[in-house]
Amino acid sequence: MKNEYDVIIIGAGPAGLSAAEELRRHDRSVLVVEKNSTIGPKVCAGVLNARITELGFSLDLAEKKFSAIQVYVNNKGHTVSLPKVFLISIDREKFGRHQLDRVLKLGADITTGSHIKKITAQSVFIHELEIRYKYLIGADGSTSVTRKYLGLKTQKYGVTYQYRIPELYDEFRIYFDARNFGAGYGWFVPHTGYALIGTGRSIIEAGETNLKLQCQRWCGEKGIDLSSAHPESWPINYDYRGWQFGNIFLVGDAAGLTSGLTGEGIYSALVSGREAARKIIDPACSCPGIDNILLRKRHHERILSLIQSRRSLTGLYHHLMLFMTGNRHLSGKIIDFLF
Repeated sequence: MKNEYDVIIIGAGPAGLSAAEELRRHDRSVLVVEKNSTIGPKVCAGVLNARITELGFSLDLAEKKFSAIQVYVNNKGHTVSLPKVFLISIDREKFGRHQLDRVLKLGADITTGSHIKKITAQSVFIHELEIRYKYLIGADGSTSVTRKYLGLKTQKYGVTYQYRIPELYDEFRIYFDARNFGAGYGWFVPHTGYALIGTGRSIIEAGETNLKLQCQRWCGEKGIDLSSAHPESWPINYDYRGWQFGNIFLVGDAAGLTSGLTGEGIYSALVSGREAARKIIDPACSCPGIDNILLRKRHHERILSLIQSRRSLTGLYHHLMLFMTGNRHLSGKIIDFLF
């Protein structure tokens, strides 16, 4: 580690490593600071849109590839099938290692097990060591210390709860059920050698009931044996309040770029990390990737606000999803809109 870098990135998740790769390709000196001892593992359903190929990633990274998914509303459902792969499941540790290898080959400095003690306008303090920067990127997730330094509140949270079970499933399933999930949804996500079964919803709704107990009850209704299952839970920040603050940038969950409606955040993390790097490289960059994320996010959260306001609208939305995903002319557009 040096005592000064062009860019310091706090967080070595998809957003931080995406930014580091783009910056190193343009010869900026980069330090990535990760609080965990290892890079990659993350509690997550591990679902990505196949559009990651547009970001330079191969679908060979996928554990499972899906050109069809099962959509259910109150246990009534159908298969949504498209002519090409549109969703994949990934192992977050494997994906993180892949990103890390790309960044290390380009010569970025990375420190793990390192906690940020203090942030100033020109420096970060790692333990007692002061390291100066020209630009700082906060890619440090839902509980971002960079966001706290900027004084930004976080009032819009999602919460998720899932089980990792050893049983194998071939089908990717999405369940809309207002009784169990409110405006959220449940999922079965197949991976290699295991499956993730869980649910997520906004913190406002989750505060009304115990999400863990709801998930357990739902799994029981589905006949899922949880005796050897591993429970997992994580928060999602979808409270967007800006992404550039002078020479400091927020990306991914730290910026609140995750969708409040679907909870999808990996793709937006990859894009926002790259776009922040491009803005640093060329301050005149228009950053269309960020604009697209924000447009989709606004649409999602208008829907979320509406269906949270009245339970009857939640049910109507769910049945509308069932109808539109069952229409061969609309299904592709709806899936692309959601994910």
